[in-house]
Amino acid sequence: MNHLKRLFVCIILFCFSNTLVYADFSGKVVKVIDGDTVDILTVKKQKVRVRLLDIDAPESGQAYGNASRKYLASLIAGKNVFVKENQKDVYTRTLGTIFLNKININTKMVENGYAWAYRYHNVANNKIMVKLEINAKQNKKGLWKDKHPIAPWDFRHNKR
Repeated sequence: MNHLKRLFVCIILFCFSNTLVYADFSGKVVKVIDGDTVDILTVKKQKVRVRLLDIDAPESGQAYGNASRKYLASLIAGKNVFVKENQKDVYTRTLGTIFLNKININTKMVENGYAWAYRYHNVANNKIMVKLEINAKQNKKGLWKDKHPIAPWDFRHNKR
């Protein structure tokens, strides 16, 4: 019976710890790093670096990199936002979707032409983002005004 109690406690602790790893949270955007990365100060006064999920914005030093950062800042800098956390990336940043008053900021970035739909090995998992990207491209919004925009993954590859 003692082993059964230990097993039960272990299962409870495991489940509880799993819910703490990826927890949605609110906070104030204290810094916009670039078009897809921000620092948020939570209500518990913890600074969390958030990488916007499913988008890839132009790099700093790349065409539209500064415009992308400025657009994101115009949307959320200094504002209280809600983050739906997905997971951590290899740099331990939180991958998440940012909401301001129930508006999905990640989709706003792609919809208005300030980011691409994120692709891993040339495959985009979020089909909604792909549709928003195609629409922005057809309407020549943001970076799509450029005749030959360079995707951030190509820009990073060429810098190596």
